[in-house]
Amino acid sequence: MRQTVTIETEDTAVLQLLRNLAAMSLVRFVREPAGEGSHLMACLNEVYAEEDSSLDPGFVLAQAEAVAGEEW
Repeated sequence: MRQTVTIETEDTAVLQLLRNLAAMSLVRFVREPAGEGSHLMACLNEVYAEEDSSLDPGFVLAQAEAVAGEEW
């Protein structure tokens, strides 16, 4: 059950509403226990049962090159 929503608007009231909705969603995400029995875990398991979660090799290479000269 993956859903994608695209919203194009310049209405500042709508944009503020979307920001508030995103903030409330993050608060709920942080507060909800992420144990095996949680609704969040069930949703994530459903998505990643069908989606590849590995990183793109090009992205991994770019990240490695970006920090190659850094001291850790």
